[in-house]
Amino acid sequence: MVVVVAGEMPGAAMLAAEAAMRLAGYVALVAGSAGGPHALVRKMWDDVAADPRVGALLIGPGLGLSSESRNKLAAALASDHALVLDGDALTMLADTGAIGSKKRERPVILTPHSGEFARVFPTLAGNKEDQARSAAKASGATVIFKGAHTIIASPNGNIATSSDASSWLASAGTGDVLAGIVAGLLSTGLASMEAACAAVWLHGECARLVGPALIADDLVRVLPRAIGNCL
Repeated sequence: MVVVVAGEMPGAAMLAAEAAMRLAGYVALVAGSAGGPHALVRKMWDDVAADPRVGALLIGPGLGLSSESRNKLAAALASDHALVLDGDALTMLADTGAIGSKKRERPVILTPHSGEFARVFPTLAGNKEDQARSAAKASGATVIFKGAHTIIASPNGNIATSSDASSWLASAGTGDVLAGIVAGLLSTGLASMEAACAAVWLHGECARLVGPALIADDLVRVLPRAIGNCL
């Protein structure tokens, strides 16, 4: 099961949830609005907080920075679920440093773009590869440092790169789709580095299939074809 926690901008969480649904057998949206696919399940936090069936919990897309949003993030960090932290969750981590405050048995994947990375890891020096490697080691999380040249780094020092991303992936919502793909793959039992690398590839393949002038919803629409190209 994938759990996606919605916030102040529910469309972002919906994009992530719909992407995750293409890869996970069961996706639950917490605190989200109505609409979306009929198979998307609505849950309350208390229903999933300790549910052992949760294979990945995604929080951050459209979450917002309110006190309520901070409480949601604190609850997610206090859980024992595998985590994918994106968007506003990363911005709030920059304020609290909470990612390193609990030794987690289950994996964590961070998905920052350059601005979020600089806020969460402001003191790291070196080139992008060095920074990603240092961030993964410091946080104990797998880091997807997004951009035209994306770096994926694991806490044990492994690095992978993707340098052929479409410039159209800079449009709004595409990062939410990536986060959903990451969560969907992580929930299947893939190791965090493997899930992160596969997600970045699928995200780029979706952009290639859609072509110019894409919007985030287009990526979700072609995701089954991108998955099929792996088989």
